[in-house]
Amino acid sequence: HRPITPVHYGILASVALIALSSVYIQVQGEVRPPRADFSGYPLELGTWQGKGELLESIYLDSLKLDDYLLSDYRNDKGEQVNFYIAYYASQQAGSAAHSPRACIPGGGWQISDVTTKSVDGVTVAGQPLAVNRIEIRRGEIKQLVYYWFQQRGRVITNEYMTKWYLFLDGLTKHRTDGALVRLTTVISPGERWSDGDARLRAFALLAVPALNPFVPE
Repeated sequence: HRPITPVHYGILASVALIALSSVYIQVQGEVRPPRADFSGYPLELGTWQGKGELLESIYLDSLKLDDYLLSDYRNDKGEQVNFYIAYYASQQAGSAAHSPRACIPGGGWQISDVTTKSVDGVTVAGQPLAVNRIEIRRGEIKQLVYYWFQQRGRVITNEYMTKWYLFLDGLTKHRTDGALVRLTTVISPGERWSDGDARLRAFALLAVPALNPFVPE
């Protein structure tokens, strides 16, 4: 038998917390705050022009999300950022935001670096925006990914903490709604990773404040 590690205990505790919260909410009733649909999210953000994309049904069936935004934005310099948001009105019964770190290797990408960083000048609900920063490679292609969980007025980068706050807010607010937000940009030949950081920050300065009507605090 394999030994039970602290990671296993963390997973078991997360599952137990969500189960307890789900039972409580079913008894008390869940609050689903009003919000705007992502169909109304602006495709023009400063000099960035967006083009909406659709997820294939196989992904929609797997993700079980309630609303999403998937757009490629290009600025007047020809730089591009892919913007993806998955929104869940309720994160119970198997419907919850998934970490991109679990999906990236499935696409043939290799993760070469993972850190957490603050994005200067960007705030969510009065808090500085902190993101998971991932450098990925597939052959000669390099991409920089930022992602975070934006849930009920919080910015969360730790997957286990998302489970804890689901439990806490389910008990105290009767809410489990929330979103996963992801920004991705290609690092072109001759560019440095820091060029990608500057590009994602410039985009986030415009894109994140525009999320207010779409992701309730």
